[in-house]
Amino acid sequence: MANITLKHIRAFIAVAAEGSFTKAADSLHVTQSTLTSSIKVLEDEVGLQMFDRSTRSVVLTRQGSIFLPAAQRLLRDLDDVLDDLRMVAERERGSVVVCAAGSFITYVLTPALMDLAHRYPGINTRFTEGTTQSVAQQVMAGEADFGVTTLFEPIPELDTALLLTDAYGAVYCADHSLNTEPGSLVWSKLARHTMVRLSKANGIRILLDQEPKIAGFFNKNTAYEVSGVASLQALLRRGFGFSALPALAAKSLVVEGLRFRLLSRPGIRRKLYVVKKKGRSLSPAAVALFRAMIDALESMAPDEAVEIAFTRDEMQAFCGIQALGNSVRAVSK
Repeated sequence: MANITLKHIRAFIAVAAEGSFTKAADSLHVTQSTLTSSIKVLEDEVGLQMFDRSTRSVVLTRQGSIFLPAAQRLLRDLDDVLDDLRMVAERERGSVVVCAAGSFITYVLTPALMDLAHRYPGINTRFTEGTTQSVAQQVMAGEADFGVTTLFEPIPELDTALLLTDAYGAVYCADHSLNTEPGSLVWSKLARHTMVRLSKANGIRILLDQEPKIAGFFNKNTAYEVSGVASLQALLRRGFGFSALPALAAKSLVVEGLRFRLLSRPGIRRKLYVVKKKGRSLSPAAVALFRAMIDALESMAPDEAVEIAFTRDEMQAFCGIQALGNSVRAVSK
């Protein structure tokens, strides 16, 4: 049956509908000889006669009558699928899944989603919060279109591009004694205070553990450990010590009344990368969200602790899409 094509199926349906080769040829805008040839190929391939022909009429044989509804259904299904593909290509329909650090979802992807929903209301979007390991796993497994996370070593199965860096600072309640520390806040001044840390699975914690200049400061003074930022906030608001977080992750805590001061000597910055499965093209829906994400990053309020680390040309090369527009300005002063 390899020689039967859509042309032959369309010819068969047209002849059945018109009851005439001449009228069917006119409806398909082909010559009668071309139409007759198409029907002959179909009949030769199936080994059955599909029409009874006479000088007055062309009618379906029993076998042709059985085949007609299946042929019509085949074309309807194909047309429906092609319409769906067109709508996906034009972003009238589609879905996208992104796995990212929680702070990035809150302050970048959420504004991006608002823009996306306004422009393309037919696109369904799902955000999942993940650790460094889980983001990479979801993207490699095809469970997420792309992800945003910290990376501590190259992952051969992923395409990666640096999005932004944000500086670490101390987070504590308004009446914590760190408020009275004069001058700039350096890591060594924290050593005598109780620290509340995130779990070792969290990329924010991993980066600090890998920094040799500060790794030894807090081991003996770490009395509390939590798995997420929400639990961390609850402890800090009640005065259970301080924590060290990158600026973007600390934003939600500052909104709730906690204090954030940049730390120096050494200055430590988290790096957030956008990642996708190596060699995999983004779907039109994912591209639309990706563009909105870049716009959201560009629109962030200036902050010395957060620095955009890419140009739009680099992002265009990363995901293989058309020009994103002008280069993104740096958010840092």
